[in-house]
Amino acid sequence: MDIEQYLKTVTEQIRCDKAKDMVARELMDHINDQKEVYIEEGIVEEEAYKKAVNEMGDPVEVGIALDRIHRPKMDVTMLILVLILSLVGTTLQYLMITNMGNGFYQYNLHTQIIYVIVGFLTMMLFCFIDYTSIGLYGKLGAVAMILLLLVSATNGVLIDGQKGYLRFLGTTISLHQLVFLYVPLFGGILYSYKNKGKIGFFKSCLWLGIPVLLTFKILELSLSISLFLIMSLQMLFVTKRGWFSEFKKAKALIITIIMGLPIAIITYLAFYGATYQKARLLSVINTKSEFSYLLNLLRKLLFSSNLIGKSTKGIEASVYGLPSDYIVTYIFSYYGIVAAIILLSVLGVFIYKVIINSTRQKNQLGLAIGIGCSLALTIQIILYVLVNLTILPTIAVYLPLFSYGGTGTIVTYALIGILMSIYRYQNVLARNPIIVRKRNVSKESSI
Repeated sequence: MDIEQYLKTVTEQIRCDKAKDMVARELMDHINDQKEVYIEEGIVEEEAYKKAVNEMGDPVEVGIALDRIHRPKMDVTMLILVLILSLVGTTLQYLMITNMGNGFYQYNLHTQIIYVIVGFLTMMLFCFIDYTSIGLYGKLGAVAMILLLLVSATNGVLIDGQKGYLRFLGTTISLHQLVFLYVPLFGGILYSYKNKGKIGFFKSCLWLGIPVLLTFKILELSLSISLFLIMSLQMLFVTKRGWFSEFKKAKALIITIIMGLPIAIITYLAFYGATYQKARLLSVINTKSEFSYLLNLLRKLLFSSNLIGKSTKGIEASVYGLPSDYIVTYIFSYYGIVAAIILLSVLGVFIYKVIINSTRQKNQLGLAIGIGCSLALTIQIILYVLVNLTILPTIAVYLPLFSYGGTGTIVTYALIGILMSIYRYQNVLARNPIIVRKRNVSKESSI
């Protein structure tokens, strides 16, 4: 059997069309390698080819074996974990109404349930969509996000005096959460500059800097810092993998910026920031400041927590936003330290799962996008917990899968859906996919 017929017979046994070209290339490489070995042993090329093909084994059996490997597979563990966390999050919202009454619970539980259902469906949609489209349309999507930020600055809706909201078909969209979808798009942009040295590095920095600057000017400082930290770590991760190998100083430069910028911002706010910004920074250590009022209430709730069961202080109604912004504090207050530790442990398992899944990806595009999505979820969780434990000032925070909100809920599920798509196609797509735009088709091949 000649090599063309052999490869055709093998790939006919593989049901996933996306995997056929990759499998054929891998087999061709193996056959060529073995052919070279036989040629070195003195066998003529034509006979070496035949011998190498025959050594591969029966094409039908080989194809069936490869079909078991190279097929999309669902991340069942992640799916179960998300279902559990979604159920726990919705249950907590219900318990807040039960424990504190409708008068204090300022949200609509039925609406949140709808958000969760829509979010879950969004997650499954993203899971089944080939994530390489992010590599194909990453820059286009990033430009669209930047334009949305600019539109919100001039024609957006103000909520509680705050910019960053748009109205679409009667629904309010929060760019404070929607902007996190820029992170996977940035992963696709990073991949487009892979192996392009200093030019690719600085172009990537430009795509990083624009949304960070816009969120700082239009939305809020804490969100800008979060976005900067996420994408800088995302960029550092791929830099350590040698993506900008020609530019030797790239890693050192990123580390310097990551460490130096937060210090520079804190120093600037301490000396030149607005009065409320200075007071908010000092409120962490100065408990007598008027800006420390909320922080002091949260600390009283934490310090009065029982090992198991409800605290007797009963000042929860004084903490505005407790059902959304301070869920961890609520757990401490109503259910005790043990319950809070269990919740934090489950969140830790979730963080471990998303990070491990991302860092183990062999597909380089999936690696860049996946580590970005994982960091977006991880940084939000860490900041939320630190604010709830009063280690950080009371800034705007969001707990994925738990906090109330339509945009935040759907964006969280979308990020998880992208991670599940990367896992689903990890044995189907090539290690280094080449993304080309041609008649709206994305082609993958090994480099």
